[in-house]
Amino acid sequence: MKINEIIEEIIPPSDYQHRNGFNNIPLINKLNEEDKKQLEDALINKLSIQLNQEVDTLVVETLAYLKSQKSIKVLIKLLETLNDDLTKLAISASIFEINKDPRMIDVALNIIKIIDNKNDSYYVYKLTSAFYYLIKFKSNKTIKVLEEYTNHNEFLVAYNARQVLSL
Repeated sequence: MKINEIIEEIIPPSDYQHRNGFNNIPLINKLNEEDKKQLEDALINKLSIQLNQEVDTLVVETLAYLKSQKSIKVLIKLLETLNDDLTKLAISASIFEINKDPRMIDVALNIIKIIDNKNDSYYVYKLTSAFYYLIKFKSNKTIKVLEEYTNHNEFLVAYNARQVLSL
């Protein structure tokens, strides 16, 4: 299978129709080592091109699943240059998944503080989405923060905090 075909299958278009319920891990697991290396290089290249654009978090999460040490440099560059907090949280969680860099825990917790802004009409959605990245750290600090949110006055926030803690 050619690398472009592999990428199309593993990173489908970023819309509800193609991504709802999608999981690329079984597809990745079927690849041989050479295909995985080509995939890794192609995804790093894709992120390098996206440096000043909207970043596809599925690409970032796929590199984390591949434990791509080669992607760390571009991921850190994205983390430093992006403005979207949820994307930055996905990147910090992915860096942590790859190399267990403890600094990423503090990055993530600072992002949570920014996202938890009641003046933002989307803050409940952003916060509940953020919890699913925060739990990936599995550290005492992040678990403590999630536990604090289980008593939040917004039902969806408290519910999702409890849900991720049960994962």
